[in-house]
Amino acid sequence: MSATPKVYLNGEILDADAARISPFERGFMWGDGIYEVTPCFGGRPYRLEDHIDRLYRSLRYVRIDVGFGPDQMRSETERMLEANGDLLESAPQFRIGHWVTRGGDPFVPAHLAEGPPTVFIYLQKVETGSTVRNLETGVRLSVTTTRRNPPECIETRAKVTSKMNQLLAELDAGARDALSLMLDLDGNVSENSVANFFIARDGVLWTAPERNILEGVTRKVVFELCERLSIPVEERLFTMYDVAQADEFFITSSGVCAMPVSAVDDFLPRHPVPGPLTERLIEAFAADTGLDFRTL
Repeated sequence: MSATPKVYLNGEILDADAARISPFERGFMWGDGIYEVTPCFGGRPYRLEDHIDRLYRSLRYVRIDVGFGPDQMRSETERMLEANGDLLESAPQFRIGHWVTRGGDPFVPAHLAEGPPTVFIYLQKVETGSTVRNLETGVRLSVTTTRRNPPECIETRAKVTSKMNQLLAELDAGARDALSLMLDLDGNVSENSVANFFIARDGVLWTAPERNILEGVTRKVVFELCERLSIPVEERLFTMYDVAQADEFFITSSGVCAMPVSAVDDFLPRHPVPGPLTERLIEAFAADTGLDFRTL
């Protein structure tokens, strides 16, 4: 098989550079779609079923019917991966992207757009160098002036392609050479633009409740690993006052698993980076995924 990346587009497996979508597609024009990103570690998808399950929860929320169910989405994903078999062996980490848009006429109300939807699945190599470095030093976060969309406006648990809210937060934080930390409208800590956020205080992990954040798959894994490791976790509202008192901070996402945070603006963790609970989770993720970034 060729090392040229293959993608899935509306039922066909194509060379990536041969895939074509109209610029009049609703997803391009209005961000009218849903997406998922699943990591591949050592050539194996990690938590693919969880990601596809969340994909379909989001699709139901925005009322997009792709015409087939999760089992077929999984089999089409596996077909795309099989077409990229030799490519998967060339690097320790890849990402699988699922993008689904409503399709149809972009200039009619959404309920009149008859589709058909666009379904795009791809595989992309992930450069691991920055992950390796950041696991040692941690990443810096900065609280942004852009607040997280409230669920009264758009449900934060849905993984929608309309990401201007998070992009503005990235621009805010990027001006200070940091990654974002977003608050909700009431000043409670929400999440990073692409990752969930945790703090540790007195041996207990705190994270924002699901109402204020994306329903992270890796966040779900943290809860499972903490139960296995007897680390207590609390979903609760907390503010920057609590961050100022924290022993350690970290973020979680599919691409980095658990990533230590070295500072939130000028608030520093009480423990060295990575902190002891973060270190235990990094080790637990290495065992669970089969890939230890620290050895690359």
